[in-house]
Amino acid sequence: MTRVLQSDPESMERVAGKVEVLHDHFKDSKQKMVGVAGPNPFGEIKHPDHVPAPGEHPSEHAVNTLQTYRDRMHGEFDAAADLMKSTGGALREAARAMRGTDDAAADSLTVKDGSLDL
Repeated sequence: MTRVLQSDPESMERVAGKVEVLHDHFKDSKQKMVGVAGPNPFGEIKHPDHVPAPGEHPSEHAVNTLQTYRDRMHGEFDAAADLMKSTGGALREAARAMRGTDDAAADSLTVKDGSLDL
């Protein structure tokens, strides 16, 4: 049995809408990832093998690491959001193209049932 794929522009546009909503979810998630805010949450942590430089506290390394992690994750969220936006746009363009193809095919149909024979 052979299956013929059928194109459904309306379904494709619904999927595009759902994909584009993911763009907003990624942007919202990015805003929730704030890193370290306020006073150092690590307090007076001291590493026994490390003597900090004057004016430097060992827990500052943890804060800096978290800030770097946050910055890189923000970049990942931005990239994912952009991907979702462009994927939604591509799906909408494909649906438009399918509609155009369907319209063109409908205009060039030929009746072959003999009803137009003279």
